[in-house]
Amino acid sequence: MKCVEYKKILIVEDCDDQRVALEKYFSAKNTVTACATVAAATAALYDSRFDIILLDLILPDGSGLSILDRAEKTPVVIFSDLGSDSNLLDGFAAGAVDYVVKPASFELIEARMALRLLPESCSKISAHGLVLDISRRTAAYRGTALDLTSSEFNILTFLMQNAGNFYTAVEIYEQVWKMPHLNTTTIKAHLSNLRKKMFSASKRCADLIVTEFGKGYSFTGGGNE
Repeated sequence: MKCVEYKKILIVEDCDDQRVALEKYFSAKNTVTACATVAAATAALYDSRFDIILLDLILPDGSGLSILDRAEKTPVVIFSDLGSDSNLLDGFAAGAVDYVVKPASFELIEARMALRLLPESCSKISAHGLVLDISRRTAAYRGTALDLTSSEFNILTFLMQNAGNFYTAVEIYEQVWKMPHLNTTTIKAHLSNLRKKMFSASKRCADLIVTEFGKGYSFTGGGNE
């Protein structure tokens, strides 16, 4: 995150308390415009250029998805109560770059937004043939694409950024989601699926994540290629 400079953020949130809290939090390091309606957001986009948009979907004068048509190339991170798979798919289909389901800590929102603001020189992690593009949220092993879910990608990113260190399922949950763990079996399931997808690319790829009893999980190695 050290490569991210101060940015101009548009926050679209109709809940007054939430909007004020978000504006206060993000104004510490950014220039923030906050509004509560589709109409106000549209006007703000007409008047100014923003580096990123944090968007609620349920707004008093329409769906927040309609704003994505006006956002053009500005990355949009959805922050919504609507958390079903179909809601997430609709958001990504409309052009959102990320989707955070409420409730979530402001630290988590900030981390997810920061990933989208990384310049190209800071956005790629490469080790042992495995390449992650954090801005585009893509992963590939020696040219073979890995079709990862958002959670799998986030876990793999964390492990690669901390290569050589071991983390328990609880520690991974708390580091990735920035909140107290709720169920470590969720992390174990994500890791199992992640390894299967890595194995489909290559056994060597799957072997990059190791498990050690009493210590947890680790991405092997540490140097970039």
